[in-house]
Amino acid sequence: MKRILILALSLCSMSAFAQWDWGGGGGFNFGGGGFNFGGEGSGNSGNIGDYQKKGDIDYVGDNHVGHKMDVYFPKDDGKATHPVLIHIYGSAWGSNNSKGSADLGTVGTAALGAGYILVTPNHRTYNDALYPAQINDIKAVVRYLRGNAQELGVDTSFIAVSGFSSGGHLASLMGVTRNVEDNYTYGSATMNIEGNLGRYTEESSWVDAVCDWSGPVDCRDKGCGNPIQMSPENDMVGGCNDQQCPDKHALLGANTFIDETDAPVFVAHGSSDNIVPQCEGKKFYDNLVAKNVQDCEYHPHGGGHGVEGSLTGEMITFLNKIKEKKAASIAAHMTDPGEESLLNDILSLNNSICVDNDRLYLCNESAEATEFNLSDVSGKILMIGTLDSKGVDISSLNQGVYLVRTNNGGSFKFIK
Repeated sequence: MKRILILALSLCSMSAFAQWDWGGGGGFNFGGGGFNFGGEGSGNSGNIGDYQKKGDIDYVGDNHVGHKMDVYFPKDDGKATHPVLIHIYGSAWGSNNSKGSADLGTVGTAALGAGYILVTPNHRTYNDALYPAQINDIKAVVRYLRGNAQELGVDTSFIAVSGFSSGGHLASLMGVTRNVEDNYTYGSATMNIEGNLGRYTEESSWVDAVCDWSGPVDCRDKGCGNPIQMSPENDMVGGCNDQQCPDKHALLGANTFIDETDAPVFVAHGSSDNIVPQCEGKKFYDNLVAKNVQDCEYHPHGGGHGVEGSLTGEMITFLNKIKEKKAASIAAHMTDPGEESLLNDILSLNNSICVDNDRLYLCNESAEATEFNLSDVSGKILMIGTLDSKGVDISSLNQGVYLVRTNNGGSFKFIK
């Protein structure tokens, strides 16, 4: 049901620098001086110190520095819960401890000022563990937030993810793999994209929106611009390039996974970016639109490789639009309390399909599996696949009304 985004940090020939430090303990600094892979961009700089913070939360429980995160809280507005924006730092996937410089003065203060909880997680490097460890980490962050929603004041109905550079790659992957199977196969390569890290594996890692700042979308397509010649993506998959192990590189790329069930994406990319060419962001956006992913936005600008602070207002407008659209959809279809009784009803059409809070399945174990699609009330298809007695996970679906159609003509509505 899903495919992946390749992070061609346009550093697509960086193997020559693999022995240097990428910010997590070594010698090549991507956060300041030389190549800037963790910069604040320009404009809209705020003071993160004005906000309360819980630091070094161990979201996996193994005390690894790459599994620590900071959570910043908006100022008291009388609300018990707040939506969340997770922002992932840039480091060419080479730093496991840069959460303290994750564009806090731009993306961070903009989100907090707009009433969002800001989460800045560390993640493991390719020296700590090969891909998909990095995306497994970010999915574990989301599950932790849902598992501790009451303590942290998280509104679990809206969790968005943002990232700069390599963080933009991971953020984009979160949006296009939010309903993939645990083990996803592409050609000869199979990877567990979800992972099983932490105590909250029963929670969903679903995200509602994505913001991609200068993200390297697919290193297999470096020819669209003139990036610096570096290739950390090769180290991500064990030291082989896209010609030597094409299927592993495919599972590293977000373009591999795009379909119409993906999260809306805000893409911001500068024409002066000499690290990840702007055309990578444009191609990613075009691919999303071509696959009918709704509500995506493309924001080209004249800056270089960094977060363009002057666009953080547009980022907040985008996030609020997606959040409000989701809330309106829920409200529109939950006005009749009697409808909720449908949730646990067995709806027998053709193959006797059953539904509960977490699973859609064929009630009769001997029934023949059938192809199906699931759409919301607007007609947007959210899931496609094969339905059998084991069923499919629907725990990530928001509250609302859904329609299921099978290939033998069956259809029914249910309320979640």
